[in-house]
Amino acid sequence: MKTFQKTKRHDSLFPFSFIYQDTKSPQKELSDHMHDDYEIVYVYSGKGSFFIGDVFYDMQPGDVFLIPNNTIHRAIPDKDDPVTSTIIFFSPTLIYNVLLDDSFSYQNLFEMTKKRGRYKIPIQKENQKVMENHLQRINNEITQKRLGSRHASLLIVHQIILDLYRIRAENEHDIKEKAYGLDWIKDILEYINKNLSKKLTLTELANKCLVSPSYFSRTFKEETGIGLINYLNTKRIIKAKELLLETNDSVAHIGEMCGFESMTHFHRIFKKYMDTTPANYRKRTKIRI
Repeated sequence: MKTFQKTKRHDSLFPFSFIYQDTKSPQKELSDHMHDDYEIVYVYSGKGSFFIGDVFYDMQPGDVFLIPNNTIHRAIPDKDDPVTSTIIFFSPTLIYNVLLDDSFSYQNLFEMTKKRGRYKIPIQKENQKVMENHLQRINNEITQKRLGSRHASLLIVHQIILDLYRIRAENEHDIKEKAYGLDWIKDILEYINKNLSKKLTLTELANKCLVSPSYFSRTFKEETGIGLINYLNTKRIIKAKELLLETNDSVAHIGEMCGFESMTHFHRIFKKYMDTTPANYRKRTKIRI
């Protein structure tokens, strides 16, 4: 039984979802998942941990988490003091991305976040009030369903992205992830990223960490919330999706570069996670783009 989840939008005509001031217990939180949308999470209260990409974070009031598309993530709320947050999901296609007279673009915030692997932006009190006001306005637009409410919601999202871009640019020295999680887990995540094309086994990875396979397997899942095999498959699928869209390499060569044992294995795992074959994904997505 797979625990990985690829979340889907409710409305394909307007790829935008908004979850306002939701309190999630560990039982309600999704297991490890990824999606094709961008995601912004704002924390009002509570605490917990967040695993995004390959980085561990603590969650505190005033934190904003930026989650680019095709990024593994999982929030783990504290059982005694669960996080209350607002979440915005939206397709990159909804974002105005014309480059004007400077280097700023709305999509660039997410692209740089993914490139640098720095998914958390803690914001100061005065900016928290501004953020909360933006989110309340989106909620009002959605619930009141006035003329142009979708357009109004997207305008506010654009303002939120611009605000966050400025906060990050002005406080770059403050944007540092907390040293969280076991050192050997962080080291092995980095090793996996650099060696996805290789055959990576539980025994080999455990030996690199100087721990037993059973301890490695148990601790890896406890720390990340994701089983090792599921994590490896997901990372390989993410890499395969990027190569299918960004290169003209054959499907067979891409499968090999991503560490799949054979074409049959590549097709089976890709279809299990994406509900389509690699070739159909490339054809369908490139036409849509």
